[in-house]
Amino acid sequence: MRQLKRIIVGHDLDVGGEVALGSATALANRFAAAIRLVHVVEPLDAYQRISHPLTSPYTLDEIAQKTEVRLQALSASPNLAHLQMEYAVSIGKPFVELITAGKSWPADLLVVGGSSRTEEPFLGSTSERIVRKALIPVMVAKKLLSSEAKTFLVATDFSACARKAAEEALVLAKSFSAHVIFLHALDLSPSYTVAYAHELGVSVPISPPLPEEIEPEWETFLAGLPLDKVDWEKSTDEGQAATTIVHQAELIQADLIVIGTHGRSGLPHMLLGSVAEKVVRRASCPVLTIRPEAFQFEMP
Repeated sequence: MRQLKRIIVGHDLDVGGEVALGSATALANRFAAAIRLVHVVEPLDAYQRISHPLTSPYTLDEIAQKTEVRLQALSASPNLAHLQMEYAVSIGKPFVELITAGKSWPADLLVVGGSSRTEEPFLGSTSERIVRKALIPVMVAKKLLSSEAKTFLVATDFSACARKAAEEALVLAKSFSAHVIFLHALDLSPSYTVAYAHELGVSVPISPPLPEEIEPEWETFLAGLPLDKVDWEKSTDEGQAATTIVHQAELIQADLIVIGTHGRSGLPHMLLGSVAEKVVRRASCPVLTIRPEAFQFEMP
């Protein structure tokens, strides 16, 4: 396992970047990690230059140079003086450049800001694309992760991916001395199979499990997790997964949601598309997404 030693922060030189940097700083302080600030200068397409005649008079290289000066001043600020800080400016598509930066440095975590407007269209946004494509853990922070964070909500569908996310959450929880709440959302709406669609032209309903039938899955999921020295509890709530997770996070005033990005079906975007993306989009607190093939955190 690799330690959480290098954190990439996508900084847009705006409020979102400030929130991302503040959240990364809270983690860096706990794990003695280095931070690299990355700002991406995105070239305008031809149609954008035509429709926005009052664009910057500077060339992309000149904008990059001016941005480097701002990042240098930011990384030298007194509240960051105790950390190992680096900065870089690149030109291109933000999600591509940030993922590339995470590979070339290489980073253990990528932190980006997110809009606090839950109704804002999310499809195609930089943070969505990063969550989908980055192979390392990604934190999307619409709100600052407090250096005194005390409540972590860990969503689970009892899959191997969810277990990986739980393991990472427990490492973080130990470093913050935080309370962990494992949450399973039990959707009682019947699902359907198309196994007989070709022969019969109909799908077959599959009854959802009863709440009491979930307990063996809980026992299997929790068995072997490093729960020692962690204050934790488990909860099964009825409802659609993303809605239930976000609602519960608000109810308990969670400081962080941790969720895996693949579901138990094994399909590449099953959980990501149907749950994790929606949670990232709707949640007001920071959301840490963990891919099953990503490495694991460990305490320094």
